[in-house]
Amino acid sequence: MPVAAFGTLGNTAKDLLYGSARGGKFVVGEKVLNVTSKTADGVEFNVVATGKEDKLDMQLKAAYAAQNYSLVATMMQSGKLGLASTYKELVPGLNVTVSGTVPDVDSGKVAVVYTAIPHIHATAAATLTAAPKVDVAATTGFGDVTAGGEASYDTAKSAITKWTVGVGYTKADYQAAVTLNDQQNVTALVAHKVTADTTLGAEAVRNLTEGNTTFAVGLTKAQSGGTITKLKLDNSGIISVLYEQEMKARTKLAVSGQFSALDTSKPPKFGFGYNIAY
Repeated sequence: MPVAAFGTLGNTAKDLLYGSARGGKFVVGEKVLNVTSKTADGVEFNVVATGKEDKLDMQLKAAYAAQNYSLVATMMQSGKLGLASTYKELVPGLNVTVSGTVPDVDSGKVAVVYTAIPHIHATAAATLTAAPKVDVAATTGFGDVTAGGEASYDTAKSAITKWTVGVGYTKADYQAAVTLNDQQNVTALVAHKVTADTTLGAEAVRNLTEGNTTFAVGLTKAQSGGTITKLKLDNSGIISVLYEQEMKARTKLAVSGQFSALDTSKPPKFGFGYNIAY
């Protein structure tokens, strides 16, 4: 079985508590319209319009993927154009991505993923500047256990600016991970698939320097017809709820709400998301 990337440790709990496109995403305080279409020759177009308070942000993306390479272009409302190109299996086990934003001359970046060595998953990324910033990550895995770390190095400062180490354990119905970072935060994540359609998740973060602890717990339930319901409670008493319904094939409506259980005088927040793919 391939070794998981370091950033995916505890992903089941992260998706449950903070949302993902696959597992349902909270859209509190926003109104989001997401439209995706694919042409006959394989070019996928995606338009995302996000309204928040009195602001509207729009983004247009075009993507094309072939067997060994992919191209992505993203036009932002600011007028900037993001470009990314990935070539898979440049040599066995090596994927290379080059990206940047026009006209930002210092936005260029090259990233590599290497998986050819058994029980190893390694990534590295560097900005294309005179004094590049370098991010590296590596994991090793044996059986159900994965361990690794990531770090960022600033060549201008000749210093490691941040780092994280962690270990994860994954079974078919259970996932747990523990990480420690340079801010002295210990994070524990756990997710348990109670039944075929119900998953519980929790996160606890303890700062070893200040002695502060925060936590969040959540539940997600998948129902027939592509419906997802999610409930989340954090240590500040904020309750977040999500209801996502597949209206028809490839069309989803999501409704989110958030309110304080400790201060009922605070007005609740709501959000809506509508995804269309054709």
